Amino acid sequence: MTAVRRAVNIGILAMASLLIVRSAALAHGAGVRGTQTLYVANEGSDTVSVMDVGSMKVTGTIAVGSGPQHVAISPDRRYAFVTCSRSAEVWILDLPTHAVASVVPNATGPGGQTVFGAGATYAYVTNSLYSRVTVIETTTGKKVAMIPVGEAPTRISISADGGHAYVPSERSNTVAVLNLSLNVVAVELPVGVKPYAAEISPDGKYLLVSSTDSNAVTVIDAATRKPLRRIPVGDDPHHVVFGPGGAFAYVLNRGSGNLSVIQMANRQVVATIPVGKEPSDADITPSGHYIYVTNMGSGDVSVISTRTSAVVGTIPVGIHPHDIVISGDGRYAFVANTGSDDISVINLLSQATVGRVPVGKRPSGMALW
Repeated sequence: MTAVRRAVNIGILAMASLLIVRSAALAHGAGVRGTQTLYVANEGSDTVSVMDVGSMKVTGTIAVGSGPQHVAISPDRRYAFVTCSRSAEVWILDLPTHAVASVVPNATGPGGQTVFGAGATYAYVTNSLYSRVTVIETTTGKKVAMIPVGEAPTRISISADGGHAYVPSERSNTVAVLNLSLNVVAVELPVGVKPYAAEISPDGKYLLVSSTDSNAVTVIDAATRKPLRRIPVGDDPHHVVFGPGGAFAYVLNRGSGNLSVIQMANRQVVATIPVGKEPSDADITPSGHYIYVTNMGSGDVSVISTRTSAVVGTIPVGIHPHDIVISGDGRYAFVANTGSDDISVINLLSQATVGRVPVGKRPSGMALW
């Protein structure tokens, strides 16, 4: 093999690995996929549980605001942002000391989510109470802007270049495209009824928006911001997960207990995968080979092969499993069981639950450090 060909092959492999990692990160938005510590927001006990991954034990409990639902780790691993739905606050914790760096008032609401922009200079938090996106300077914890969007925003996604954010608003039936350099709405895009998730394809070309009351996914050209197609899927579609390289997208249909597989080349549903009852959340392994889906109604996790688009395993977990996160080394999956107040730990090599770790009441969002 010549040096030129070897360099080309190495470049191709590096690009493929990058796309897989990017796809995996999109499962839960931009953020850190660590291996050492799991942070769990306990909505019912107003705390964050700190779980050591090595020992699988809770090593600390942090009191925060009322109704914590989501945790995001800054890309530099210096801070954890905790959105508190009932107190409408964002609590910022120093890592790894867990000291409270600051509390940002009137910054979020029910379903609030945090993502970080390019360079992690700013954090962007959905604020459903005020129909805004709150912009917080990461290092100082200062609120620097409130961007008006549609009514009742909860989810938020950042473009690959970090220049734009996409915010679906359930009551306005729109997706706001934010210009993050100016902190303004560039355009509002009409989509289906009650949009839930807006996810960017790994190549940055397409925006997929699930609409829970339209039972459809809208495909939008990210460059022109024009809708290309509205694709019928199952009942009550929620999360969208891209497979390796973005060739396929997987849509969780909560009402029909299945996943729709969309081939992005022709923007059509090419398969429907039955899973358990009420699929609620999903994460993809760092290798990109498997997607793990929590089934809230049946108390288990479905394991789906991205190569065959088939369920290859079903793993029992706790009561009402909701959020799931996979460690950066691909060894474990952690499942928040909202009905049994614990975390199920799944060994991805043996495909079995290896522990149930008690945490606070109604564990919700999780993040790995």
